[in-house]
Amino acid sequence: MRLEAAVGYCQGEEDSFAAGIKAASVALEKTNGRADAVFVFGAIKYDQQRMIDGINSKVKDAVLVGCSTDGEIVTDGYMEDSVSLMVLNSDEFSFSVGYGLNAHQDAQKTAQDAINMALGHLEGKSPSICFLFGDGTKANGVDLIEGAKTVLGKKFHIVGGLAGDGFKFEKTYQYCNDQVITNGGVSLLINGDITVATGVKHGWTSIGRERIVTKAQGNVVYGLDGESVSKIYEDYLGERADELPGVAFEFPFGIIDKNKQEYLRCPVGIDKELGTITFAGEVPVGAIVRMTTGTTIDAIKAAREASEHALSGLGQGVTPAAIFIFDCCARKKVFGRRTQKEIDAIQGVLGEKVPMIGFYTYGEIAPVVEGTGTGTIGTSAFHNLTDAIVVFGK
Repeated sequence: MRLEAAVGYCQGEEDSFAAGIKAASVALEKTNGRADAVFVFGAIKYDQQRMIDGINSKVKDAVLVGCSTDGEIVTDGYMEDSVSLMVLNSDEFSFSVGYGLNAHQDAQKTAQDAINMALGHLEGKSPSICFLFGDGTKANGVDLIEGAKTVLGKKFHIVGGLAGDGFKFEKTYQYCNDQVITNGGVSLLINGDITVATGVKHGWTSIGRERIVTKAQGNVVYGLDGESVSKIYEDYLGERADELPGVAFEFPFGIIDKNKQEYLRCPVGIDKELGTITFAGEVPVGAIVRMTTGTTIDAIKAAREASEHALSGLGQGVTPAAIFIFDCCARKKVFGRRTQKEIDAIQGVLGEKVPMIGFYTYGEIAPVVEGTGTGTIGTSAFHNLTDAIVVFGK
């Protein structure tokens, strides 16, 4: 068996342990009880440890990785308040997991610890892809990825996202085997000649002139071209400035850093007195910034295009065996009742019956440029308001 994938989920069960059992049982029925690796994405409403204990009581010796969410994605569509998981099995690939702690102090070390632990379990085998999930309220997403690159290399295929907590932004959880941690990071490595491709798109369009970040600290920007960033943003929004900060999800900043990488940064707070804007991710001094705009139609089109890129990246004659979706929580807010439309667009390209798992994140981890396989990809980066799609081929 090269690769087998099966999805299970439970929605509506109030007992956390029972919910974990039910979700795992659904997937295991499709694999005759076998589970080599398990991805778990769970709603914050559950007792996280009890939920994981319930899953582990069924999957036994499988390696397990995942995190809490702002919503779950499965083959049947968009979920809320669910336990959702995917079981992977293979006679050709090896799976290993690891975790790191204290992401608020040093997110780079958190990622390094998680990946080095997983590498230790591979016993000298070389990994082909890394899934990385970090704390969405404590970890600096940029630092988390940079830490992973110091271990795996700049062009290694690193994908995943930051954990959510139902849009509360208070406390998130990460899962590694039987452990539930917070303020940490977890990783899953796969060894073997796996066929994998990614599609990464957002759908927002840059407008207006380019500006330079002249003053910033971490994810707080003070000035563009020496002017107050909050005033520039309010002038740009015009009458809609009165809707801040809620309207900010619709008008993210397009960032071009010193490496010419392009990605979005979503404003999450504005201080008119200080003239600052806080973003859901680091914005470096010297970066080029442009305002962006888009519609739900544009964003859904981008999801379709990302799916097409991933499908073409698999190569001729290769069909999808498993799909992973890491989608921004802010996109879900923008979509509102149309959230399922994005999932429909993805499945319209990749297949409605292909096992699919994912979650709505507090930041996405994926290559800046779509790639094929594991040798020709762009370097991974931290994204906002982006749909990152990872596809395994068969």
